[in-house]
Amino acid sequence: MGAKMLAEAMGMKALLYANWERLELAEVPEPQPKTGEVLIRVGHVGICGSELECVVQRHPRRKPPLIMGHEFAGTVVALGEGVANLSVGQKVAVNPFVVCHTCRWCRLGKSNICERRQLMSMHRPGAFAEFVAVPAENCHPLPDHADTRLGAMVEPVANAVHAVRLTGQVLPKRVVVFGAGPIGLVCAQVAKAMGAGFVVVVEIAPERLAVARQFADAVINPAETDFLTEVQALTDGEGFDLALDAVGRSQTRRMAVDAVHPTGVAVWVGLHDDETSLSGMGIVYGEKRVQGSYAYTDDDFAMALQLVVGGRVEVASWVQEFPLDEGVEVFWQLARGEARHIVKALLRP
Repeated sequence: MGAKMLAEAMGMKALLYANWERLELAEVPEPQPKTGEVLIRVGHVGICGSELECVVQRHPRRKPPLIMGHEFAGTVVALGEGVANLSVGQKVAVNPFVVCHTCRWCRLGKSNICERRQLMSMHRPGAFAEFVAVPAENCHPLPDHADTRLGAMVEPVANAVHAVRLTGQVLPKRVVVFGAGPIGLVCAQVAKAMGAGFVVVVEIAPERLAVARQFADAVINPAETDFLTEVQALTDGEGFDLALDAVGRSQTRRMAVDAVHPTGVAVWVGLHDDETSLSGMGIVYGEKRVQGSYAYTDDDFAMALQLVVGGRVEVASWVQEFPLDEGVEVFWQLARGEARHIVKALLRP
């Protein structure tokens, strides 16, 4: 058997989204890097809430059979033809968005809304596997002191970087973050890292509130206290300059708009609910701004990497890792709400 045939015959373990509501640990062919691509041995890969939701709700954008996993880092083990900017043995964090660079939005620097964007774990195979082939241009080298556990958290942090940067060059002084899940926790830290003077996190789950207290100046549990009364007390009656909703429910979106003062900005990051009703008069009279935030650009990803590896965004204390062999069980525990003690799960192939 020739070298090429031997390589194609090799298999690897993967967490396969095999059919609607069915995940399984499977043996699948090991990918081979095409021109301009590299083969990555996956070191760590995060389980994203969007992946949990798509399996539970049978989201049509992720169609089985599919290997999911878009928050990942690993080691380059093979180079496709034409790759000169990376070397075998190099550790990298991978931006999972593959963009065209030529559409209107890419030319305007908004590659996150590229007309032809493809997401690994949705349109292309993801990293719930031992190996994944990715475009070399999507790889961001990790410094020697950073492991792939940190590298896998760059993608969630990039979402927060993008959301905060949308508010402009000068970050507002007072910031409120809704949700102390992974995105909410990194939003709070990114806001601090980018100059916020006072950050408050809103959450109802006691386990997550405990984690949020590490990074916030104050927390609010709206299940135990009147939310707007707390907002007034914490902001000297003025309201917040910026609200970041990392939950995406109708209720939290409305709360975000209510929490900011006139001329304040409410940024919607979470994707839970499709429709949300708002009081238009309050937005108009107060000249409030409601801003959507979707994913990130490659520049956001690069900044997120620097924040994570530089220790300005801390993730190690609240991330738990599991072997890929336990991936099916961990995935379903998270999807069914049976693992509230796990804030963020990483799989280790």
